[in-house]
Amino acid sequence: MAQQGGLLDEPQEQTGYQLQKQHYYKIVTSYMPESFEQDAVQIALVAVDKYRQLKDIAFYIKHEYDKKYPGSGKATEGVYHCIVGKSFASAVSHETRQFIHMKVDTYHVILWKSKDTPFTAGAE
Repeated sequence: MAQQGGLLDEPQEQTGYQLQKQHYYKIVTSYMPESFEQDAVQIALVAVDKYRQLKDIAFYIKHEYDKKYPGSGKATEGVYHCIVGKSFASAVSHETRQFIHMKVDTYHVILWKSKDTPFTAGAE
């Protein structure tokens, strides 16, 4: 688990986007390879810089990460999901090495990849 963070206001290498202001970030928990973490942080910083509504931030992060790491299109392969907010609880199932929880400014961001459900339909 990486525990890194800091202030960032420089151009984003992958996106070419120039942040409009400084943003604080910290990786709270991660089960991703470092390169995936860096991409998630860069995308989240741009999202928080560009958008004000939480649904727009989450949508941007999810779709940019989908573009960066597209699936094969098989029904058995998982897809990325994103939650952004200031106060919430979560319990998610994720694929191996495909989960990150970070804080960007005052927002918590959770990004993970998951298949539909690990449980049998109708199980009680």
